[in-house]
Amino acid sequence: MVKILFVLTLFFSFTLAEEFYINPYYLSKLKKDSKSYRIVEHYVDFLNKIKDEDNKTKIQKVNLYINKIVPKYDNYNYKNDEYWATPFEFFSNAGGDCEDYTIAKMYSLEILGINPKIMYMSAVKDKYSGGNHMVLSLLVDKNKPPLILDNLSSKVLSLDKRVDLKLMFIFNKNGFFKLRNYKKLVKIDKLQLPAYEKLKEKYKKQLILKR
Repeated sequence: MVKILFVLTLFFSFTLAEEFYINPYYLSKLKKDSKSYRIVEHYVDFLNKIKDEDNKTKIQKVNLYINKIVPKYDNYNYKNDEYWATPFEFFSNAGGDCEDYTIAKMYSLEILGINPKIMYMSAVKDKYSGGNHMVLSLLVDKNKPPLILDNLSSKVLSLDKRVDLKLMFIFNKNGFFKLRNYKKLVKIDKLQLPAYEKLKEKYKKQLILKR
């Protein structure tokens, strides 16, 4: 009897386990065995391998995995100076710029079960070069500075330890915010970001589904 129960438990644990797969809508747009197909397929395999890890490990591994993808300027991929790519565009085109890395990381972590409410696209300025940049901020603890996922850094560090960055503003579906004292959210008026609005219009179908 115990043996039967053990076998049944194993059976149901395997059948009920969630598995990620590519949305057939996007799969139909990929040529079998093309570079784009292999990249998207590898990405899905990666998600399946880490889906049962703890959140800290998921965050670190997603940052490292996506950072390995080679950066490409919008002009190269889309003949456009300011184009924010969907996750499908980012992976199938094998790269993008800082906004695209941020979007891909946010999407990946949400798929893996991280609460989207704690994730923010974050406009920063490099204090040394003066250049504008985009990173992903995770407010995992409201009493602590956010964690920063940056395509230019393999390390996930809290904002107070990123002495090279000045945070300008952060945003997600819940609106636009400033951070006071590294951690307190202060809502601000909606900013006009045409590329962000166009991204939301394109973002109709999920790249990854669960079964």
